[in-house]
Amino acid sequence: MTGKHLLGLLVLVSTGCDDALVYQRDTLLPENGWRSKDRPEFCFEITDTLRPHDLFIDVRHTGDYAYSDLFLFLDLTGPDGHRFRDTVECTLADPSGRWYGRGTGFLFADRFKAHVLFRTGNRFPHRGRYCIRMEQAMRTDPLPGITDVGVSVVLSKAQGG
Repeated sequence: MTGKHLLGLLVLVSTGCDDALVYQRDTLLPENGWRSKDRPEFCFEITDTLRPHDLFIDVRHTGDYAYSDLFLFLDLTGPDGHRFRDTVECTLADPSGRWYGRGTGFLFADRFKAHVLFRTGNRFPHRGRYCIRMEQAMRTDPLPGITDVGVSVVLSKAQGG
């Protein structure tokens, strides 16, 4: 197989694996800690209201993050202007302190389904632009050890997806 054919095959395979991905974006947080007034926002377009979607919260943290969980306030605003607010707990470690996330050196990556704010496998009610604003809800301000956060939206594998 020639190099050109191999490259074409790799492009086809890599794009085929992400067919379900609707949106994914991460935001780096300040090195000196995530302040509660720092509220990253993630906006994405929904064009398909018939198929269910899953919404994930992505968190990367260092190995010296001081807690086993992370509480977040999430605000979801839809194209019709309605805003929904929810509190989400992201459990990062087991009771013995072992990190759940996949590690690469000193960094760990975790992904959480936002079950409460936008239930897994539900349909977005309207076509258009949705925005999620994320705020850390821990009592430590600034909160050190969280390096970046993000949002991923994928077509659900739940029935109907």
